Amino acid sequence: MTPLFNKILLLALLLAGGSVHAAGLINLLEGNVSVTNKNGELRIPARGERVEVGDKITTGRDGEIHIITDDSGLLALRPNTTLNIDAYRADGGSDDNVALKLMRGTFRSITGWIGKTWPKNYSVRTAHAAIGIRGTDHEPLVVEDGLDAGTYDKVNAGRTLLDTPFGKIEIGPKQAGFMPKDASQPPKVLAQIPALFKPAKNEAAIEKTKAILEPAADEKLKTKQRDNMRKGAGADGKPKIGDMEAGRKAAAALDEVLRAYETGNTAFIRNRLDPAMIGYQRLLDGIAVEANQCKQMRLRLLDTQIQAGPDLVVIQTAWEKRCVQLPNFTPRLDSGRSTFLMHLGAGGWSVAAISGSNPLASTGVLAAMSASTPLDCAAVNNLANVGGPLPASAQSFTITVTDPDMTGASSITVQVKSGNDVESIIVPASVPGTFQRTTLLVKKGAASPGNGVIDILPVGGGVLGPLACPAVTISYVDTTVISGSQTISVTVPIP
Repeated sequence: MTPLFNKILLLALLLAGGSVHAAGLINLLEGNVSVTNKNGELRIPARGERVEVGDKITTGRDGEIHIITDDSGLLALRPNTTLNIDAYRADGGSDDNVALKLMRGTFRSITGWIGKTWPKNYSVRTAHAAIGIRGTDHEPLVVEDGLDAGTYDKVNAGRTLLDTPFGKIEIGPKQAGFMPKDASQPPKVLAQIPALFKPAKNEAAIEKTKAILEPAADEKLKTKQRDNMRKGAGADGKPKIGDMEAGRKAAAALDEVLRAYETGNTAFIRNRLDPAMIGYQRLLDGIAVEANQCKQMRLRLLDTQIQAGPDLVVIQTAWEKRCVQLPNFTPRLDSGRSTFLMHLGAGGWSVAAISGSNPLASTGVLAAMSASTPLDCAAVNNLANVGGPLPASAQSFTITVTDPDMTGASSITVQVKSGNDVESIIVPASVPGTFQRTTLLVKKGAASPGNGVIDILPVGGGVLGPLACPAVTISYVDTTVISGSQTISVTVPIP
C-alpha cells in the first residue's frame, strides 16, 4: 500500500473512533481468583497482568484482588465477589469513563482522576440500583438472598448517590445506604453501618496504596495529557481532529483550486492534484472540456465542515456552480455536496480525492454514435444457412461511439436489438474517447437473446413476397451529461 493510502486509512480509523481499553494492573492477588474475558475464555490471573474492559472478575471465599486502575485509582475485590468491567477509558479527556457492574459480593473503590475530575462519568450498577459518586472512597455491596438481600453502599470519603426506580438518596462520609431486593421500601440511609461490611485481610495494604495514589492522581492526569501531546495527539489522547491551522491552510489551498477552475487555469490545477488520485487524468480532461463550454463560471461553497488529521484534512461541503452554457448562452445552475481529501506533501496541500457530487466534473458532452449498413437482406439469406454464422466477407457491420467524457475508459457497453433478439455488446476503445467494434457476428436462425450474438432472421420470399429482415437498433446510455443520463439510439435498416 502507498504511504498516502496508509495515511488515509489511519485518518479513517481515527475519525471513526472507538478502541479497546485496559482498566488497570493487578497489584495484589491472593486465594482463588479467576478472570473471564468478553469471549468467555477463563484464565487464572497473575500479579502484574492487565485487566481489560469486558473482563469478569470472580473471587472465591478466600480470594482477594487489588487493581491499580489507569486513572490512578484502586479497585479491591473482597472474597465471594463477582464484578464486571463494562467500560474503562482513561485517556486524559472529558470522555474518560468507568462503568462497573457488581453481580454479588463487595469491593472497595478509591476513585482516580475520573471520579475526581469527571465524577458523572463513573457508575456502579447492580440488579437493584445505580451508584454515582462525588470523588469518593466507597464500598458497594450486593447481598443475593435472605432478609438482608439488596444493594448497599458504604462511604468512607466523599459522597455517593444511590439511584433506584423507587427514588434516590445521597450518602455521606461514614454512612451507608440500602435498597432492598424486593423493592418493599424506597432506598434509605441506614442508622448505622451494617455488620455485613467487614475489613478484608489486606485492608492495611489498601490504605497504604491509597496514601500513595490519591496525592498523585492530579499529576498523573497532567502527565498523561503531556504524553498525549508529545505523541502528536490532543491532550485527551484523541487525534487532532479539527486542527484550526491545518484546516485553514488546506481550505485556502482548495479555494485556490476552485478559483483556477473558474478561470480555466488547468496548468495550476494540475499542480494541485495529487497524481496518485483515482481518475486523475479523466478529471483534468473534464476540467478542460468544462472550461470551453461553461463561461463566466462562479463556484461557491456552503455549509463547510473541516476535520484535520496527520498531514490530511477532510473538507465536507455543499456547493453551487453557476455559468453560461455554450453554444446557446444558456444560464445554468448546478449544485451538490462533496467531500475533498487534502494531502500535505512536499509541495504543500493538494487534492488527493473527491467523493460525492464532483463540482469539478465536466458538464458532459452528449455522445455521438453511428453504425455502418450491413449487407442487404437477400445477401444475408444467400450467404448463410439458417442457424449458421455469416462468412467473414459478410461481417461488415461496425458500431462507432464518440464520448469525450469517457476518455480513459477501456470500453463501453451498448445494447443491440434485432427483432426479438436483444444483446449487450462490449465496444472497446479505439482511440481515447472513441469506441469502435467492427465485424460483429451476424447470423440468421432462431433468436437466442443474451448470448452475445446478434441474430438476423430473414422472413418472407417466394410465394410470401420479397425477403425482409428486421432493422438493427443500437442504444447507448450516456451517464456523463448535465441531466444525469441520456440514451442515444441509431436504427440501421437491412434493405
